[in-house]
Amino acid sequence: MGKTYEALKRAEAENRQKHLEVVRPAKIRLSKKGKAARYLKLDHLRPYEHLKTSLMSRYPNRSTKTILLNGTKHGGGCSTTALNLAATLAQDPDLKVILVEVNLRTPSLKKTLKIEDAPDLTELVDNMDQMSSRIEKIGSENLYVIACGGSSLLGPLGLFESKQFDQFLQTLRDRFDYVILDAPPVPVFSEFRVLCKKVDGVVLVVQAEKTRRQVGLQAKREIEEAGGKLLGVFLNRRKYYIPSWIYKRL
Repeated sequence: MGKTYEALKRAEAENRQKHLEVVRPAKIRLSKKGKAARYLKLDHLRPYEHLKTSLMSRYPNRSTKTILLNGTKHGGGCSTTALNLAATLAQDPDLKVILVEVNLRTPSLKKTLKIEDAPDLTELVDNMDQMSSRIEKIGSENLYVIACGGSSLLGPLGLFESKQFDQFLQTLRDRFDYVILDAPPVPVFSEFRVLCKKVDGVVLVVQAEKTRRQVGLQAKREIEEAGGKLLGVFLNRRKYYIPSWIYKRL
């Protein structure tokens, strides 16, 4: 018991010393014409850095460029995960990244980033010649966003099944290193079946201690049955009941 206690005390001392050298969490500066700049604080980036590393190591040479993030319910953290993954990827100066909100039914990106006058997804799909001048860039990193606002006359399903959307997605593939798409929950709306076939891969976001195993497995089956390639599952809002520096030594 004495040796274990001493080992833990040494590890704790080492962990404190490392924390003295940690840089403050990254911030994305949101610039607005004629308005004061705002900041989006991206705390707790480590899980998203792990997700980024995992994706880039498993799929090198940027072979997987278009990535769809799906949750199993509203409020499960899918949109937050998509935003933070895109921001983490964009911290690499060699990568040009765009986050595309494809959740037409319950959009939230404009409110989250306070970019109410940002171009709408449906507008850009119909007018792709305006894409270069109207895509919203946030921060000094190479991070761009396209949000949802207005509805499509075709409806969500009709929009994503259209040839215009295929051309829109291909244009993004050609212009960006990574295209991160924030989609509606798997069991709730059917348009995910169309979207997951059009991207290189899907990341399923589940909420720790909230998403039931059966629900997660059913979402996995539905993605694969729809023709989607499941890249992995991201466990969101995981709680650590012992200090993280102890987890590293287990």
